[in-house]
Amino acid sequence: MSKYDPKHAAFLDSEERKSRLPPERLLSFLELETQDVVLDLGAGTGFLTFPIAEFVEMGKVYAVDVQKEMLDELEKKCAERGCENIDIVLSEEGDIPLKNGLFDKAFAINVLHEIEDEKTLEEIYRTMKNDAQICIVDWDKEVITERGPPTHERLTLEDAVDLLEEHGFTITDKGRLEDYYWMICKR
Repeated sequence: MSKYDPKHAAFLDSEERKSRLPPERLLSFLELETQDVVLDLGAGTGFLTFPIAEFVEMGKVYAVDVQKEMLDELEKKCAERGCENIDIVLSEEGDIPLKNGLFDKAFAINVLHEIEDEKTLEEIYRTMKNDAQICIVDWDKEVITERGPPTHERLTLEDAVDLLEEHGFTITDKGRLEDYYWMICKR
């Protein structure tokens, strides 16, 4: 599985991406509360991190990524904006260096296809509170697109559901959104 190339990081915050994956639409998948502690897995340069942080003004967002270059850019943006409720965390495949049962909600946008070590799914599960929810959105293998990862690295919605269920998650809702599938999973 290939990771997103940091040389193309500018696209992550582009208007084109926002039109394809509107942050407000993504946030609407979960009922965020102002005091929630939220995981943004694969936070990259903060495409979803900042909208989450604005919403959970009394809570906290943990922006977690395995690519230091992406998090360096996110850190610069946080410094410019004076963010106080965002913690930036460099992780490794299969190891999210945060405590058990920390998160009320979580987002993993275009991340599932990049996961090489399925222990990462166990780590997500471990760091979520009981009954916490995660919204997963990813490229649909059944949709051919010019952008995105190679088709052979993508999952179908059905394969993604099976994978998450194998790791203890309960799927509470799912569907398709243009080039993507989405699902809401509960711990």
